[in-house]
Amino acid sequence: MKPVTSFFLFSATLSLTFFFHPSVAKGSTNLIQEVCTKTHNKVNCVASLESNPDSKQANLQQLGIIALNLASTNATNTSSYIKTTLLSNKTLGPVNEQALEDCSDQYLDAIQQLDDSVAALLANATNDVRAWVRAAVADVESCENGFKKQVPGQQMFLSSRNAVFRQLCNNVLVINKLLSQTSAGSN
Repeated sequence: MKPVTSFFLFSATLSLTFFFHPSVAKGSTNLIQEVCTKTHNKVNCVASLESNPDSKQANLQQLGIIALNLASTNATNTSSYIKTTLLSNKTLGPVNEQALEDCSDQYLDAIQQLDDSVAALLANATNDVRAWVRAAVADVESCENGFKKQVPGQQMFLSSRNAVFRQLCNNVLVINKLLSQTSAGSN
């Protein structure tokens, strides 16, 4: 699936979720604050979730969709950045070029796994969400580790982008864990 198609799929899914699934929203900011206190970086979590205007009225599942959308958009942007770098920088050398091509493939895989996570979240399949998001994080970690292995001693210029992606995925995993505890408590 092309990155642009993924973005529109997420947007459409998000809109449909809000339209057809008007669950209880716990009070926008309070829910975001509560969720983000459980993450590794509360400030970034709050800022990312509140960057989406729909988060103000979102329930926990809807926040999960928003968080997945943010992670997917980040991955799509990084994938585009890698492709642009490959096309525009003719002085990369074969080793750097191969490392970036591998990263491009891994980011495309991560985007697909996040797409699968949206479907799993909508089906309340929290174990599947956890597996897909962890797989997406593993792909990005493979990108970073592969680059370091192929180009030893050189700082990877994608490191900060990879770190942001991992943080966004961590937000998803925290929300997903809360959802799994909520559904376990209601059984």
